Amino acid sequence: LFIGIITLFLTVASSAKMVMYIGSYGLTRLRVLTQVIMLFLCIATVLVALWLFIPKLPYMKCIVIAALLIGAVVFWADVDTVVARYNVNAYLAGSLESMDMSHLSSLGSAAVPYIAELAENATDSFVANQARDVLEYWWIAQPEDFRGWNYIRHIAEPYLIKE
Repeated sequence: LFIGIITLFLTVASSAKMVMYIGSYGLTRLRVLTQVIMLFLCIATVLVALWLFIPKLPYMKCIVIAALLIGAVVFWADVDTVVARYNVNAYLAGSLESMDMSHLSSLGSAAVPYIAELAENATDSFVANQARDVLEYWWIAQPEDFRGWNYIRHIAEPYLIKE
C-alpha cells in the first residue's frame, strides 16, 4: 500500500509537471501519449490498492479492461488533430510564445485546416509565411490532375502564396 501511495504521488507530480511543460512549449504527440500512460498507471495502482482491501476484486481483469478502453480511445481519437488544434489555438490566444512549424507540418493532413487558420490569423508575419509555405508544400505534393484533388488541397488553395 505504501509503494502504491508513493507511486500515485510520483505519477501525479510527473503529470502536473507535464501539464506545465505543455503550457510552456505546446502539445506534441509524445506528450499526449505520456499523459495517457500516466493515467493508466494511476488507474492500475488504485486497482491494486483496492485489491489489498477487497481480495475478491478481479483487479487484473479491471486493469486489462482499463488498458483496452484507454487504448481504444487513443487509437480512435485523432491525436494529430488534437495537437494541431491545441497548438494553433494557444498560439493565437497568446499563451504560446512561439510556434514550432516543423512539428506542426509533421502531423500530416489532419493539421492542414489549423495551419490554414494560422496562415490567416497569425499576427507575426514570419509565422504566417511559414504556415503558407507548409500549405504550399501540401499543394505541390499532390498530382495536378483529378487524382490529386482532396479536401486538404481544397483547404490549402486559398492560402497559397500567389506569385
